[in-house]
Amino acid sequence: MAKTANRRKKRMGAKRASPAKRGGMAHWYLIGAAVVGGILYMDNAGPGPEAAISAIRTASIDRKERKAAVPTPKVAVVGKAEQAMPAAEKLPPFSGKWFICTTQTDYCVVDGNTLLYAGRKVRLADIDTPAITGARCDSERSRGGDAKLRLREILNEGDVTLVEAKGKAGERAGATPHLVLRGGQSIGGRLVREGLARPWSGRHQSWCG
Repeated sequence: MAKTANRRKKRMGAKRASPAKRGGMAHWYLIGAAVVGGILYMDNAGPGPEAAISAIRTASIDRKERKAAVPTPKVAVVGKAEQAMPAAEKLPPFSGKWFICTTQTDYCVVDGNTLLYAGRKVRLADIDTPAITGARCDSERSRGGDAKLRLREILNEGDVTLVEAKGKAGERAGATPHLVLRGGQSIGGRLVREGLARPWSGRHQSWCG
């Protein structure tokens, strides 16, 4: 009987201990669930205040770097020497026949360095030729006649253009100074090379002696 009583006491002790054990395991279950829940919360939660401040600073730095990377266009300063100068007056080219000025007054030769171009009196700005009217000697008058005839011959080769030459010879006897060109080359320079004219020095010089 004593043995049977002892066995019953042991069984009762085991039954009483079982709820305590279950209570102890439940505590650990709760702790584990809390840990897992915390991990899930951290994964799904948005960035905190510190992360937001860091993102703002990064965006500000990126904007500054982009501004610094954009090149500033340079404005070229054009000096006075590089500024375009106004084009000189250029008369239309003429390839017709030239005459000695008598009754013809459109395209004709007055003397070795004067002509009428579309009715306008023009001087060859870059040369001085022997005078015909007002010559100081027969030699000058003769050479002036030669220069006049030679100028007409060259003009009749065609492709003649005139470009105004301000400040070259100046206006004389109502004739405006122009560079008279044929094929882009000065006819006055050609007369100088042929000995029928001199480069213009600012005034007419004697051809006598």
